[in-house]
Amino acid sequence: MKVRIIITLISFSFLGLLINGCGDDGGQSPHAGVGGGAGDMNFEQQALKKEQEDLAKLKARQEYKPDDYARIHQGVGGATATNDPNEAIAMVNGEPILRLELDAILDKVKQKVSTKRLHLVEEKIIKDLVTQFVLKQFIRKENIQISPTRIEEEINAFRENIKNNPDTADKSLETLMEEQGGGINELRMAMDISLSVDEYLNRTVSEEEMKKYFTENIGIFNNETVTASHILIDTRTIKDEEGLKKAKEDTERIKKELDNGADFAKLAEENSDCPSAKSGGELGVITRGQMVEEFEKTAFSTGVNSISEPVKTKFGYHIIKITDKQAGKDITFEETKENVKLALFNEKTMTLIQELNDNADVNILYTPTPYASTGGHGSMAHGSTMYGGPGASPHGGSSGRGNPNPHAGMPMPGSSAYGGGDPHASSGSPHGGAMSSTE
Repeated sequence: MKVRIIITLISFSFLGLLINGCGDDGGQSPHAGVGGGAGDMNFEQQALKKEQEDLAKLKARQEYKPDDYARIHQGVGGATATNDPNEAIAMVNGEPILRLELDAILDKVKQKVSTKRLHLVEEKIIKDLVTQFVLKQFIRKENIQISPTRIEEEINAFRENIKNNPDTADKSLETLMEEQGGGINELRMAMDISLSVDEYLNRTVSEEEMKKYFTENIGIFNNETVTASHILIDTRTIKDEEGLKKAKEDTERIKKELDNGADFAKLAEENSDCPSAKSGGELGVITRGQMVEEFEKTAFSTGVNSISEPVKTKFGYHIIKITDKQAGKDITFEETKENVKLALFNEKTMTLIQELNDNADVNILYTPTPYASTGGHGSMAHGSTMYGGPGASPHGGSSGRGNPNPHAGMPMPGSSAYGGGDPHASSGSPHGGAMSSTE
């Protein structure tokens, strides 16, 4: 079956902060796509319209207290002042991102996160909205439009996958999306962007380029594997030099114990910060392209029944043990052409997004503030500071190797959703990986 790796739902990627507990995870919107009347609206416009309708429904419901609607724009803290939903929270290449877009997303998840950490989620949403925004601007510039029929075909493929998966067969796609803090309209928007990027790449990537990529990355496609275990000393939350020095020393101490004959599994259980610690550090069978580059290079160059020297990745220090290796099989370009295309598209998408973010003129006009007992917090805080933030990072998202990747995969049930704090997570993982739909 062909595998389609679809866009990370940028609107949801901040949920890594909620699940894994790690901080680094009326009118049309002025940046809505082209379209005529209601029947011609693209899915981006439809999604925004749905969000506005949801807010209107909240305001109209009789069982809500009078200040509940205001709290949508205040946060959990319960300040008495409200914010203008049409106020710009950021400018991207001269176009505004509106507060209502931030608030509509935040309202779906604010009950799932502790009050003290909600401002971190707001920061992530803003960064991800900027990334989503530059993608939409690029798609507009390239004059790419995806038909609603094609998007619905992709949605239906997801429905079939859910139905055929024993873990999710008793749930609908809508239910699963709601459980993850979103809805079907967000999925449609994500599909719209993902398919648009695919269309752009189909126009610009030649078969010769794919053949060259295949030759240079043959190990990804010929099923060369290693069976590995590792010990991870996580450094992602360490901010000071002394802490980093201690992490390195701890890794060197563990390696010395291993050199002196200590049991790898026992030391992994006692020292590793990876969830695999409970199974003695076992990662199982690993293929090329599955890990971050430094990990992969070390794992595949270490001999069978050997233990590597410590290797540093963005996740921390790893000590890797290899217990088996399987050589890759002979394979031709034609045999794996579709897989080559997907891998190359993924890589080019990540590069495209990085370039769009790097070259964007971004001015963050609002910075979330931590919760205070005297008022609201974050974007909803009473008296929160508004400022133009030259130099504020436009880079958000989480997927693949640290970039927001439209092909990096929507987390689905059964995955370690949203990555970030878990080295085994589906998108923030030193083991790489991305959830995908099959068709």
